[in-house]
Amino acid sequence: MNFPAKPEYSHETGFVVYPDAKPGDPGAKAPFIDHGGNPVSPLRYYSKEEAELEWEGMWTKTWQFAGLTHDLQEVGDYFMIEIGRESIIVVRTEEGDEGVRAYFNVCPHRGNRVVNQRFGSLGERGCFMCDFHGWKFDRDGKNVEIKDELLFRKETIAHRPGLKEMRCGVWNTMVFISMADEGITLAEHLNVMTEHMAVFPLDKFRIIGDFETVWDANWKTALDAFIEFYHADEVHPEVIPFSATHETQYDLYANGLSRMIIPYGFVSGRHEDQDAVNPFLQMYVQFFGGNPDDYAEVKGYEYWKALADAKRKWAARHGYSDFFDQLDDRRVTDDWNYFVFPNITVNYFAEALLIQIFRPHPTDPEKSFYRAISLNLPVPGTQECVIDIASIGPEATSAPGWDGSERPEVRSPQTLEEFGAVLAQDALRVPLVQKGIRSKAFTAILLGDSESRIRHYHAEIDKYLGRR
Repeated sequence: MNFPAKPEYSHETGFVVYPDAKPGDPGAKAPFIDHGGNPVSPLRYYSKEEAELEWEGMWTKTWQFAGLTHDLQEVGDYFMIEIGRESIIVVRTEEGDEGVRAYFNVCPHRGNRVVNQRFGSLGERGCFMCDFHGWKFDRDGKNVEIKDELLFRKETIAHRPGLKEMRCGVWNTMVFISMADEGITLAEHLNVMTEHMAVFPLDKFRIIGDFETVWDANWKTALDAFIEFYHADEVHPEVIPFSATHETQYDLYANGLSRMIIPYGFVSGRHEDQDAVNPFLQMYVQFFGGNPDDYAEVKGYEYWKALADAKRKWAARHGYSDFFDQLDDRRVTDDWNYFVFPNITVNYFAEALLIQIFRPHPTDPEKSFYRAISLNLPVPGTQECVIDIASIGPEATSAPGWDGSERPEVRSPQTLEEFGAVLAQDALRVPLVQKGIRSKAFTAILLGDSESRIRHYHAEIDKYLGRR
């Protein structure tokens, strides 16, 4: 693809990465949704009243990402997550996706948490036990023991109070929960993403990195930095030599779902000479075992062909050809970034994924929790390495023959350097943006077309809050 330096532009169409894609194809440009061009109020990003409306009207009503079945390998395995003021247990009760269930992490006796560790297994005991008064609950949430039951009047405990269950669903190893008793199904919520990304065998991917931190910023301030690529030239200049920072395709779908497609592996219109092949492109090909000399005739603007070829040969060496054969060359090279309302983005590369989770602070609207889980296809029995795309850089390269058998701990970065080269650039700016939003001089957020995904999720929030 050879993007011109000054392309023609339409606000209704935007940039189209795959102009030959037919309607219905996963890469096809989505129909235009017009959210207008009005400014967005900064109050959305710091008002306690707004945060409370979001919690009661949206967070407790919609589906949201909880974790991965990679952490629920055996019956009895569980993990705990916190979303706002709630703590939630997700546990495998039996084999298969239907065997994954979720409960509020609250003992019905006095409100103590039943689980306090992030990951665990019920093991031989086979039940959850409150560490305050010893009440026990099996993996189905049923009350199986009230310690010293004779001390209670029968009418107090006749209903045998158990753990309160919530809706839970699994799609392609991704676990979602909903605190609402009813509403649309998970498949309906995910919309076209289930069709677009069904070919990705997430069960074959393994977790290579996982970290969580607290940012001095509203969850939306953090999220906004990861659903537009308008900031890339200034914040991530290292990606300019091999990606389209300007010619990104943005797509809006129902239920707040959105996507951007970032072309990778070529010289974009940002460069005067789009024919020349820069060292970054050559290094990209070399990482996957390709020899740049074999692609000496390939121009810079079409070097994605060389990258796709090198990646396909990489896939063949590691036994992933069946998967890669379902992707055309551009899907092998490009970054497809989906935002699943309200709290995650997923960057899909053919060989690696990055899931970023954004969660509200329970009491302070100017703080939020950020988590990044990165996954790769393993390369056991070889001398090849993989890269943790959450970091990108020498420090992100695995040991040779990484097999993904060891699940890494959830890290808590204490310095910017610990975020990795790329995410550190965002981590530096997000709190500064929050401070700027609070300035008396700042009266409105002004969004362009490359920030259309921000308008889109604000519109979805407004639906939940009855504003639309």
